[in-house]
Amino acid sequence: MEQSPQKSVFDSINKAHRILIALPSNANGDAVGSGLALYSFAKKLDKEPEIVTASQTLEQFSFLPHISEVKHELEAQQSFVISVNTSQAPLDELSYEGKPDRVDIFLKPKTGKFSATDVSFKNARFPYELIITLHAPSLDNLGEIYEKNTDLFFETPIINIDHHPNNEYYGEINHVDLTATSTAEIVASLIEEFESGLMDEHIATSLLTGIIVETNSFQHMKTTPKAFLKASQLIAQGGRHQDIIRELYKTKSISLLKLWGRALARLREIKELSMSYSLVNFQDIEKTASKPEDVSGVMKELIANLTGSRIILFLAETAPQQITGYFHLHPSIKTQIFASALSAQMLNGSFGKFTLKDVGLLEAEKDILEKLTKIKDQIAA
Repeated sequence: MEQSPQKSVFDSINKAHRILIALPSNANGDAVGSGLALYSFAKKLDKEPEIVTASQTLEQFSFLPHISEVKHELEAQQSFVISVNTSQAPLDELSYEGKPDRVDIFLKPKTGKFSATDVSFKNARFPYELIITLHAPSLDNLGEIYEKNTDLFFETPIINIDHHPNNEYYGEINHVDLTATSTAEIVASLIEEFESGLMDEHIATSLLTGIIVETNSFQHMKTTPKAFLKASQLIAQGGRHQDIIRELYKTKSISLLKLWGRALARLREIKELSMSYSLVNFQDIEKTASKPEDVSGVMKELIANLTGSRIILFLAETAPQQITGYFHLHPSIKTQIFASALSAQMLNGSFGKFTLKDVGLLEAEKDILEKLTKIKDQIAA
């Protein structure tokens, strides 16, 4: 009888000691909360976990336990091995001499002599016995962590934990639950089933953060009764709900509020598309001293407040002649057709992102509106 994904996950974690927890390059609160919870849990199991994401914008999650442990790149830990066959010439002495652009290694045999055919080379194995990816529909979502370490991901067993419908099932073990509203919900269930006695207030707070972020504080239309129940259980286990709300939603930066004001001033509606959209230019971002998280924060505010629109679009000129676009789609919109028209990447079932280069903001706006008008009959369910 085939094992369940949960049992396979448990067995793999039990067998491994050094575990790499990899988050997507655009890690949001669900990815970060799930990752930190799993990191804390693994530490309690006396494992040696590491957690990594290419994302450099985690300041808003600074209140979460172990956030300082998150790395943004993998250290060059893989050794290069030079092997010498000593069966015919036993080794007597080994020394080396460093040169400006090379290292000379000297081997002196006790008897006989060494030849070039006695020498071989290889890379040592990476130090991890297991990789757990969280909230990443594909390995490409890991960004530079994957791009710079492809051998690691091919050589090491992967557990893929996610809730996105576009997941590519790339792991040796794929625990992908499409009924879950967040990855944190899946991780919470795993911990409770695996070793519920290790749940504490820090793990509960990290997981609760993931659920709150992914459901937009339970306002997302796909929020399920199961998500409410799981959140309630985490609060009972010490999850600091009020701290999370205060840190994520009530302490908005001045730069975010200023940029949000400029976006509101340019808010537009296209009734035939049931779409609301806004845009900010590079000067807006410079004058408000906005950071990347402020730009994505404006999109979150649009989603939270424009509940009557089936399409929400936000265009930001994040650098001169470079546009970052975000969109959020109602379930009645055919996401793949919409995303394909804009050459966009779906980050979850309803949220997507795209980048345009060498184009001005107004030109990009005109081009996007023309494309969406052409496909309006195709994207409606």
